Amino acid sequence: MTQKAYETPIDIRYRDTDSMGHVSSPIYYDYMQSAYLEYMHDLLKLPKSEKLPHIMVKTSCDYVSQALYGDHLVVLSRVTKFGGKSFEMQHEMRLGDADGRVVANAASTHVMFDYEKQATYPVPDEFKTAVAALQEPIAMHEPA
Repeated sequence: MTQKAYETPIDIRYRDTDSMGHVSSPIYYDYMQSAYLEYMHDLLKLPKSEKLPHIMVKTSCDYVSQALYGDHLVVLSRVTKFGGKSFEMQHEMRLGDADGRVVANAASTHVMFDYEKQATYPVPDEFKTAVAALQEPIAMHEPA
């Protein structure tokens, strides 16, 4: 069994590339943040003008292969773990073509945060339930 991922399309812009012509390493963090924001605003049904009830506190990225100006990426995002006041996500970045080659694997950690109180709080059960519904397991079919 595997879980569904939230898909965010990304078109690589010329300004995303470095002097070697491939996507510059810090840009992958922008792609990860964009994918996280799309996932969460959709999940929580919040307009993009509203703040999310959590903050990103840790990120990492492993670069697997090159992506170039004009390529189309798909970021596949999943919540992978819940802590008391936090949750972790994985973001797999693939070319959006038939090849689907992995370009980068990123991870992020987020903490529930109340901006008025300037304090963290436990991950609500409603949030966990919404994530589970969005990422419902997909049965993998074995060849006959």
